Amino acid sequence: MKIMTMPKPGSAASTFTSMKVYKTRTSYYLIGKDSSHSHRRVLKIDRSEPAELNLFEDPATYTKEDVKDLLGRLDEGNRFCGGLKFVIKAYGLVGFIRLLKPYYMILITKRKQLGSICGHPIFGVQESKLFRIPHHSVLLNTVPWKIEERYIKLFNLVDLSKGFFYSNSYRIMWSLQRNALEHDAQNVPFDDMFVWNSFLTREFRTKIHTGHWTVALIHGFFKQVSLEWDAGKVTLTLIARRSRHFAGTRYLKRGVNTKGRVANDVETEQIVYADETDQITSVVQHRGSIPLFWSQETSVLTPKPDITLIKTDPTYEATKLHFQNLEARYGKPILVLNLIKTKEKRAREVLLCREFADAVAQINNSLPESNRIKFIQLDMHMFMKSNAADLQDVLELVASDAIDTVGFFHSEKATEIMILGAPAGNSTSSHKVSSSEDKAPIKESFQHGVLRSNCIDCLDRTNVSQYAFGLVALGRQLHKLGLQKTQHISRGSCVLKSLMEMYNEMGDVIALQYGGSPTHNKVFLQWQGKSNATIQPQEFLRSIMRHFSNAVLDGEKQDAMNIFLGHFQPEANKLALWEMDYDNHLHLRRAGNDPNSDLRMSFKRSYSAGNLLEQNGANPTPSRGSSELDTSSINKLFGVNPALSISKKRVSTINEAELKKCLPYDIIVSDTLCSLINNSTESLRTSLSIFDAGWLDSQTNSCCEPSQDRHFLSTGLSSKTDTSVNGHTTPQMNSYHSDDYIEDFFLCIRRPSQL
Repeated sequence: MKIMTMPKPGSAASTFTSMKVYKTRTSYYLIGKDSSHSHRRVLKIDRSEPAELNLFEDPATYTKEDVKDLLGRLDEGNRFCGGLKFVIKAYGLVGFIRLLKPYYMILITKRKQLGSICGHPIFGVQESKLFRIPHHSVLLNTVPWKIEERYIKLFNLVDLSKGFFYSNSYRIMWSLQRNALEHDAQNVPFDDMFVWNSFLTREFRTKIHTGHWTVALIHGFFKQVSLEWDAGKVTLTLIARRSRHFAGTRYLKRGVNTKGRVANDVETEQIVYADETDQITSVVQHRGSIPLFWSQETSVLTPKPDITLIKTDPTYEATKLHFQNLEARYGKPILVLNLIKTKEKRAREVLLCREFADAVAQINNSLPESNRIKFIQLDMHMFMKSNAADLQDVLELVASDAIDTVGFFHSEKATEIMILGAPAGNSTSSHKVSSSEDKAPIKESFQHGVLRSNCIDCLDRTNVSQYAFGLVALGRQLHKLGLQKTQHISRGSCVLKSLMEMYNEMGDVIALQYGGSPTHNKVFLQWQGKSNATIQPQEFLRSIMRHFSNAVLDGEKQDAMNIFLGHFQPEANKLALWEMDYDNHLHLRRAGNDPNSDLRMSFKRSYSAGNLLEQNGANPTPSRGSSELDTSSINKLFGVNPALSISKKRVSTINEAELKKCLPYDIIVSDTLCSLINNSTESLRTSLSIFDAGWLDSQTNSCCEPSQDRHFLSTGLSSKTDTSVNGHTTPQMNSYHSDDYIEDFFLCIRRPSQL
């Protein structure tokens, strides 16, 4: 038998792209091979222990002939107990889990290539299987198998064929820029926040100190398309990575936890690769729940539950941790685009709007001017009730200033980017690199900072704003690659249509994962010229689907996710997960074990701050009053003089110099933005808090304290260059809002005579 030297653990050459699984009565045998099919290794898993995971990796590297000889000898040696049996061909080991007693092995049995980055294939999981490791003859009868089977069903609710993807040779959990900067790292970072099977691989990694057996699964979205036009051909890739920290479903995971992790934390990366020149660009943006302690309760008959603020963190320490984490990940500045409502007849979103602005203002007060968070408040609903052209123009203008502020990553040699300790080696590129070019330094530019967008759920409105950012960024990326002369993409371009379809699809996938239904895409459909008669039935059905999922199905989905991620680990002779009134892992309180015992199917939604739930179910939210954050600190921070606030009557004649007097001292407003204000509708001018210090008017929000009104301007995005606004108009939008479908539906059930 030939003994060959194996490459360093975790390197591209040592990562197994496929494996064959065999079993005997006493052991499982995994035969793994790399992409070149020249190296094979053997992993042995003991089946004789009912509740232990015993592993052994043969240090030898095998040839094809060696493997045949080994399998023959194993079959002969186990002939008395059934011999050696082939089980299945697999493409990756997801990990191991123990529920009550026995361990289980999770394998990827079918895959599909979704695309490639710098020549490294990216695969989506099509099918996975769960295999119990111990032989049935060693299992103890003391195991409560009915409970075990129920846990297995819960675990299998996390469907790996929906939104999970991986790469054998590329750190897909990292952005392209981070891969380029940390090219000397050898091992796959399984403990990264975007690796969903981190817990499932943890025990295996402590016993087998190599990285070529397991794959790192990312949950979210991956889409790649090729675009061609006269200037050349590019490959456009859109990636969304969902964080495993504080992960869950819509009403069960809200806001922030004590570690600064927010619900529905998603990193979106847009990569553009020029095939002819081997240049590549990448830009990253972020979405996540409002980083405050807040919650909502829902039931079958409550389609729009109240928002409950939990005032347990007066100094906003958790919010600080969240922004510190963003700065550590992306650098500075951090730009916040808050898309929630600023005016409501019955205050819901406004409560969060005020509190979020207060939190940012207080955090900024302790920071030097150069490190401050830039906060932009944009009431998107007010635009939606006006004109779609206004909304598109303003979103693109904000995105233009954002991309000019944070920049994006660009490399002149994509195939020279070091991945897992080895050059990418893009075999699909037609660009050949000479030996002299190898010695020349690669010119690169980097992104510094990030745009963070949010609405209430970080789904519908957020997806529209992320598309606007992606569209503006795509124009800059194509210009940088030398594929177009200007930095703008015309509204009639086929590139725009392809990008909108990608963001629309990404929005549907993320919304299904978090909210239980596809996204409300009324804005995209309006921009595409669809009529309300076509849009309204679809939006109504999606509202029904989302509400049903949130009120009925999400509890079980949360349980499954919590087991998969290791937040809850079952133990024999203790309460099962579904028997608990609440638990310390989920911070979740249920109506009871039998959902039929409560017709409302009411769930106490997870409060994001530690163990905040009281046994008596009392509302932990104090009323807003004089004890809250003094507004003078915000006025001092932003330099707001109430006498200088811009009134609606003066907006039409405002100029740039006058506007700057009324804004925070660190804001630069471009002439094009002033022009857009002057030419816009009344509803558009009142939608941006930058233009009216009284955007939270007590006359509109009767439940709000008068002392809290007209006290802060909430924008801080600097503009480096003036950006022209395309004069293209789109179909008029009426005042109908898609979220009202579900509310009207239940009004019809309860009070048909009043409608």
